[in-house]
Amino acid sequence: MKIKKGKKNIDFVDIGRKIKEDQAMMLDLLTILTYMSSIATSDITRLKLFELGGQQGGIAAKSLEKIHLLAKNYGYDSATACKIVAMEAHHPALKDFLIRFSNSLSTGEEEEKFLRGETERMVELYTNKYTSDVETLKKWTDGYAALLVSVVLVIAVFLISSMLFNMGDIFVMSMLAGVLFCFVSFFGVYVIFRAAPYEKMAHSLKIKSEEQKLARKVSMVILPTIGITSLILMVIGVESWIIFLVVGALFAPIGVIGMIDGKRIEERDMDISSFLKSLGSTAGIAGTTLGMTMEHLDKKSVGSLENTVIRLHKRLINGINPKICWQYFIGETGSESINKFTNVFLDAINLGGNPTRIGEIVAKSSLGIAILREKRKLVSAGFMNLVIPLHVAMGGVLMFIYRIMFSFNNSVALMLSEHSAEIGGAGKSMPTGMGFFNIGGITDLDFIAEYVTIILLILTIANTFAVMFAAGSSKYTLCLYASILFFASAIILVVVPVMADSIFAMQIGAG
Repeated sequence: MKIKKGKKNIDFVDIGRKIKEDQAMMLDLLTILTYMSSIATSDITRLKLFELGGQQGGIAAKSLEKIHLLAKNYGYDSATACKIVAMEAHHPALKDFLIRFSNSLSTGEEEEKFLRGETERMVELYTNKYTSDVETLKKWTDGYAALLVSVVLVIAVFLISSMLFNMGDIFVMSMLAGVLFCFVSFFGVYVIFRAAPYEKMAHSLKIKSEEQKLARKVSMVILPTIGITSLILMVIGVESWIIFLVVGALFAPIGVIGMIDGKRIEERDMDISSFLKSLGSTAGIAGTTLGMTMEHLDKKSVGSLENTVIRLHKRLINGINPKICWQYFIGETGSESINKFTNVFLDAINLGGNPTRIGEIVAKSSLGIAILREKRKLVSAGFMNLVIPLHVAMGGVLMFIYRIMFSFNNSVALMLSEHSAEIGGAGKSMPTGMGFFNIGGITDLDFIAEYVTIILLILTIANTFAVMFAAGSSKYTLCLYASILFFASAIILVVVPVMADSIFAMQIGAG
């Protein structure tokens, strides 16, 4: 949307889309370059090269589509069209690629040679960018922990102050502290989201892996159940720890299935490179179709893809349409990486490209992405191992402070009621200024209890999303982190009050 103001146009940019495009650009460029360098091994024209590239999904494909339209409909040569589109490109990496491509086309360099070199260059650039993002993520996960400790201490100071001093309207003060807590917590989550490398593990195709099918069916039942059950439990006045425990238990099945699916996707992403490379090499040597080539392929050499490849082979030899066979193969793996690179491999083969070179190009790109993911996994696993005990510690501190002050307030109230006559007579001789303190005053303990529970809920949600963004896992794995943290919160709500009451009782008894 644009608003005219004099001679200037003010653009209101979709912030979410801009963030996504900025994070996805390097991966998108690697994918599109892998595709173009693969199909360039076949005998196709420049115009066809841009046309096919523009038909792929992603940000860079839109620029290639513009180049194709300029060359086809407006009479521009490919080099000039490339330069024109480069001037409109917003991302530096995309602009630099298009300018280099324009120069290469104007000098008459072979497209296959140029694109192969650009793909290798982009693998290096993507590796450096991903590694840099992982290092940044590692620093910001430490920063998130520091932010969390700081803001929880603010809430702890507020709780102690509200019990000891007359702070005016307790509701207003609690809301101010709560807003600060929410802002700092979710700001930390947002920073982790921005710092984390962009990637998409699970595809969004209609055909899914067995784990994804099961997770989807379970989610359709459990997710509405969580909302309805939580509402009912709150209405009937069930204790908070029971609600947290029930929510954690309901999230657990989806999370476990998502975790299994995530691990299998990681294994398949590591093995797809060797499968495509072997298939391409064998097809290039034998000079036969991919279906016949698979007769000579050792199925055990493809690791975690063995069963999926066997099913693919059976479908191909039974005369089923190869396109459908490969669609089911891709869908059943559940992987977005396999979806992208297998389609690149198949398109290039169908266009008559060199199977051996295509297999090598696709295998290098897919393996590079899979290896980089292992580096991120080390950071995210360490962060998760930090967040869970930190969540228990910070939530436990808040609940411990509240419970101690609850017991103290009740003890003071009991003492005042038992010795009201003595205290009333001594009240006249109390020093000036003692009214500043809240000793013997009335504090809304029920409100404070609800307030601490809400803060714990916000902390649970923030930590769940922080771990998910750091790990870069699928939406089903989010339920696993939610389940663990809700269980931890339930334990805090049950165990800490008992501990605090016991400690306070011991101290009173000793006094």
